[in-house]
Amino acid sequence: MWGEKMILIIGGAWQGKLSWAIKEYGLQPEEIWDLEQGYRAGYRCYTHLEALTRRGETAPFSQDAIVIAREIGSGVVPLDAADRLWRERHGALVQSLAAQAQRVVRVVCGLPEELK
Repeated sequence: MWGEKMILIIGGAWQGKLSWAIKEYGLQPEEIWDLEQGYRAGYRCYTHLEALTRRGETAPFSQDAIVIAREIGSGVVPLDAADRLWRERHGALVQSLAAQAQRVVRVVCGLPEELK
């Protein structure tokens, strides 16, 4: 399945997004990059998009990347203005990636729900 258009996987914390992606796409550990360490080109799968947006960064993901993002906008609106701004940035980036993606999947309790 490598070489297709972008795939976006979203869901809450600890809902099995990465585990599902590993099974669904046969990912190997060396193909996965954790964005908590910043962006690095050349990986098949990127996880923790929210860490990137928390730092105010974006990344030039390849058109065939698998991007995993935590849903952060469904809870209580934060009192802190910086946290609200981060949620807005993250939401805008996720919407942009979803528009580009061939497939968008939400994972809840380890179960996939096809959105696109």
